[in-house]
Amino acid sequence: MNREFLMLANKYNPDKDRIGGKFVSEKLDGTRVFWDGGLSRGTPLTSVPWANLTNPKTGAPKPNLPALATGLWSRYGNPIIAPDWFLNQLPACLLDGELWAGRGNFQTLRSIISQNIPDERWRDVQFAVFGSPPITEVFKDGLIKNANFVHSIQASRANTFVMGRMEHGLLADFQCLRGKPSFNEELSFLNSVIPSDGSSVLYLHQQCKLPVSDIEAETVLNGFFSRVLDNGGEGVMLRDPQSIWTPKRVSGLLKWKPFTDDAGTLVGYTSGRKTEKGSKLLGMIGALILQYGDLRLEVAGLTNQERTFATPEMEKHAAEHPGVDMPANFKAKNFELGQCVEFRYRELSDKGVPKDARYLRKA
Repeated sequence: MNREFLMLANKYNPDKDRIGGKFVSEKLDGTRVFWDGGLSRGTPLTSVPWANLTNPKTGAPKPNLPALATGLWSRYGNPIIAPDWFLNQLPACLLDGELWAGRGNFQTLRSIISQNIPDERWRDVQFAVFGSPPITEVFKDGLIKNANFVHSIQASRANTFVMGRMEHGLLADFQCLRGKPSFNEELSFLNSVIPSDGSSVLYLHQQCKLPVSDIEAETVLNGFFSRVLDNGGEGVMLRDPQSIWTPKRVSGLLKWKPFTDDAGTLVGYTSGRKTEKGSKLLGMIGALILQYGDLRLEVAGLTNQERTFATPEMEKHAAEHPGVDMPANFKAKNFELGQCVEFRYRELSDKGVPKDARYLRKA
């Protein structure tokens, strides 16, 4: 059975999706994470049954992985190295949410949480929790197979790992939901375990429950959506109160944003060129070239720091050859060929090409 590591949302379609009675909350511009309740904290990373240890394209072991797990994981099963004082605030239960540093601070957040040695900037990070998945669903059998994570989850191995931790007297306070609880039951559980003392753990309350009537619900949703965007938010999430957390892309969880996110594989770079604003991009990366299905896609929207080539010689060549594809051996300081790159676009052309594609993040 195919599965994902975490539960993922479908896109909201106003012409198809019925939304009466659903919960609505702001979609945070953060990094999706899973806290395993401390089950794996301090254990060898190679012993954790759900750790992403290999390159999904080559199958080779990933270099420079930390020796020990922290219990905090990205949506692709990668360990997140958070400081002990931050981890000590997280309750002994499974949590689904996002690391967040405030609206419009996504790139800053990525800089903070990507460090191998966490620093004091973690003081600006919160774990915004919106779910507590049942342990039987999180570690159920299935094959994860996507561009960033290829791994077979085996429930028997995960159960052995968890029971081994319990038998050694660790995590005596650990508690979790089992079976197939509804989202309403998840919310009740979170109310009992998330601290309300202003710590780094933020319970992301469902800010609105829509009327049962779909017509009335649409009116309320549109107003909520507009207020979120007016305040600098990214969009909204809709959740069916009776839906069951399951590690797939599901219709019980919907996302609505003014733009669409997608991803492609980085295969090259164009050189910057002189524009009506001047020649500041000469010698820099003009755009990322992505393989997007069968299409070539150029993605703009980089910062000057992200536009930097690996060597002065490459910068000189780019300045002398503006606005063209760079040789295949060219490298960037901040990107690697073959990696997955996420971008945001307005809409698809008639030929299926994303319009106004802008760089979002490295997956």
